[in-house]
Amino acid sequence: MRTIRIICFRIIILALLPANLWAADFDYMNDSVHKRLYGEFLEYYSSEHNEKEFYKAIKDLSQYYRNHGLILQYYKTQLNNCLYDTEHNRPMEALKRANNMLAEMEAEDFDAYSQVYMALGTIFESRGNFRMARHYFEEGINNLGNDDGSKMGILSRLAYLQIFRNPAEAKYWNDKYFQEATTFPPYMQVYLYIDAMIKFVVGNKHDFMKAYSAYHNYHNSQTGLDNYGKEVLEIARLAFDGNYDEALYRLTTHAAGDLNTVGCYDMRIIIYRMMGKLDRALDVSMQRAECIDSLNSDMLFTNLNELNAQAGVARAKTKAAKDHEVMLTVVMSLALVIILLLVIGMLHFRKNRQSLKHKNEQLRTALAMAEEGEKMKTEFVRSVSHEIRTPLNAITGFNDILNNTQIELSAEERSDLLQRINTNVQAITTIVDEMLNVADKESNEFYPKAKKIYCNQFLSALLYEYRDKVSSHVELKYTTKVLNRFQIETSEEGLRKVLDQLIQNAIKFTKEGHIELHCEPSADNQRVLISVSDTGKGISKEEQDKIFESFYKSDTFEQGIGLGLTVSRKIARKLGGNLLLDNTYEGGARFVLALPI
Repeated sequence: MRTIRIICFRIIILALLPANLWAADFDYMNDSVHKRLYGEFLEYYSSEHNEKEFYKAIKDLSQYYRNHGLILQYYKTQLNNCLYDTEHNRPMEALKRANNMLAEMEAEDFDAYSQVYMALGTIFESRGNFRMARHYFEEGINNLGNDDGSKMGILSRLAYLQIFRNPAEAKYWNDKYFQEATTFPPYMQVYLYIDAMIKFVVGNKHDFMKAYSAYHNYHNSQTGLDNYGKEVLEIARLAFDGNYDEALYRLTTHAAGDLNTVGCYDMRIIIYRMMGKLDRALDVSMQRAECIDSLNSDMLFTNLNELNAQAGVARAKTKAAKDHEVMLTVVMSLALVIILLLVIGMLHFRKNRQSLKHKNEQLRTALAMAEEGEKMKTEFVRSVSHEIRTPLNAITGFNDILNNTQIELSAEERSDLLQRINTNVQAITTIVDEMLNVADKESNEFYPKAKKIYCNQFLSALLYEYRDKVSSHVELKYTTKVLNRFQIETSEEGLRKVLDQLIQNAIKFTKEGHIELHCEPSADNQRVLISVSDTGKGISKEEQDKIFESFYKSDTFEQGIGLGLTVSRKIARKLGGNLLLDNTYEGGARFVLALPI
């Protein structure tokens, strides 16, 4: 069955139609050749098994636009080619087409960057990377120029993208879409569908039923509309009415035409929460994460295979090049002369081209960053899955022992197992806290100067809390070079979070010796320097520049996902200071937190 993308992509396709936006002297909309080519393009785009016919149709349509000087129409056709590749699970082909679009625009000094951004946003939405997709769709809005014809397509994608993730933001973009779609009846149905889905996600049955009725009333009052969104809204209504089993059954067997794979998972999670089955909702959440991980892995492996194939082609070309060395020398000489003449001519236009070149470089950098971001996201998902799965397995095992009536346990053994379960629960909580911290919450929170803190009293008490968490071979020491009445004005919560992370790291990597918490004023008496040093294994020179990077771990077998130091440095900077590694310290590791007095 077709996914929702083919229907929402049709919004972009239909946005190509108004003739007066791009063709002043040639009424191509009434040209019989254009009608035939455009009809074939739409027919094969919507069909299941006509890929060869589709590529021929879009090639012929592109050539038609080129021959008649309809350049923006030509690039919109290339955009739809990217969308088709994306829908058919060929993301790398779509990325290459986007890059080719950019190269063509540069070659003919044509600014249609919104098309490239729309292609990139759609590609990353298909892989479950909604943050990158949102970024590129917003860039598309910001780079429309005179191309108002694409605005509705991008606004609808932004609204749909946020339905399950941020309903308030989805409503914001849908309202903007409504302003553009009021005069186009086929587009109004999309607005009503998204509006109803937002009400479903927030759990407002009364408002949902009103939106549900508005959708059906509009659908019945218009002619020529498809059934886009109708089945999904019916499933939502069944869930609100308490017919959960029927809703889940239809979601599995009927809704693939209106929801993509990730959207189906999101819908199931909401229905299970409405049923109160939080364990099933958690299972589906894990399946959703694995699905997105698989989509990104497919993209990565496709890229690697393509690079291997390109390497083979390069070797073949190298052999052929040796046979034509003399001819190439002559051609290169002529090329150098031509290039020299072109450079001389282009100097006259350099001032007007600077802005265009700058945009091109930004897009090239964005393409590279996007591909690198996909790799980082894949590693992050795998790391988090591994870190959470380990304590979960331990909790399950200990719980099975406790509930096995055939195993006799003493009170001491039972207490030990309960303590182990509690330890693993705390480990999962720590991992989740780290993820929340880096996800625009704790790490980006503004920490106000809430109160004055007596440094010696606060720091010594904080270190004392860890007295039972270190082995007998490790000594905890607090030293100071400030008076007992010495104070700083800062956020106690933020300061505690940073020092907790530093002390916990020191405990983790120190098996014997000591851990020292030290406080002293800076040389200019404008800051206070709070350091945590240990006699652990230390940090190698090669790793000293990497430890503050997100998800970096010097030892992949150590617990945690590599966000602690990243978040701590962000908090320190929010407090007006900084967190640094003392690379002159030997015999272990020392971190220095510098805060304004």
